[in-house]
Amino acid sequence: MKRIALLTCPKAENVCTGGGCFSALNSRTKAFTRYKGEDVEVLAFMKCSGCGHFPGEDAGLDEKIQYLLNRHPDVVHLGICCCHDGRQRELCREIAVICRIFEKHGISIMRGTHSVF
Repeated sequence: MKRIALLTCPKAENVCTGGGCFSALNSRTKAFTRYKGEDVEVLAFMKCSGCGHFPGEDAGLDEKIQYLLNRHPDVVHLGICCCHDGRQRELCREIAVICRIFEKHGISIMRGTHSVF
């Protein structure tokens, strides 16, 4: 069984229900096609703590990261909202730092949920 987490941006909450991510996951489409025929356990649907909030400087964000590290996901999927404005391919600085922490602990990062970028 693959253990995954999803990481998204809190700015997207104005227009996002998370339904696109979960629909793609449940139907094993888009970035989740790699799990066809495989059981998946979703450990978390995490949001960063917003622009200007970096690990080591925000206790709440540190707590969220540590929670996920303690759960040991195999992979963290990033929503398209993790890019500056959802259209660019470059991750925002805060998400990039969070990803480096996960990768340092052996957790793979996959760009994409209901869209692949």
